[in-house]
Amino acid sequence: EREREMEVVQVLHMVGGVGRTSYASNSLLQEKVIAKAKPIVEETVVNVYCSILPKSIAVVDLGCSSGPNAFVVAGEITGIIVKTCHRLSRPLPEIQYYLNDLPGNDFNTLFQYLETFQEQLKEGKEKTTVPFYASGVPGSFYRRLFPRDSIHFVHSSHDL
Repeated sequence: EREREMEVVQVLHMVGGVGRTSYASNSLLQEKVIAKAKPIVEETVVNVYCSILPKSIAVVDLGCSSGPNAFVVAGEITGIIVKTCHRLSRPLPEIQYYLNDLPGNDFNTLFQYLETFQEQLKEGKEKTTVPFYASGVPGSFYRRLFPRDSIHFVHSSHDL
């Protein structure tokens, strides 16, 4: 069973980098799905945040792949949290954001987008420095990736 899982993990990954055939350059459909799901994501994130009012919140994007869409999702979720905190006059929680994909994912390209994303957080509408910490978590989500009760919100837009 473990051997078969490893075969699947080695076969199923996106083309890395930012070239013409890369996932980063060919993910417009996924971006449209992310946009359509935004109202559902917003409602859920607000409900989760308001039910626990955490000092820190852990979010994971399962199957984030290697393109800029990972940070589109991160930006939406972070923006929702910031807006909710301002509306409730609450301090911003620390946001621990886990980016998960198979080990063959091009995490190097993914993290090249991180610096730009963090600059955009500082320059956002709210002009607030958001305590945002990102980590890569390679592995199949068909097995446990995180300890029990350690994640508050899980996002996955195109994974089976």
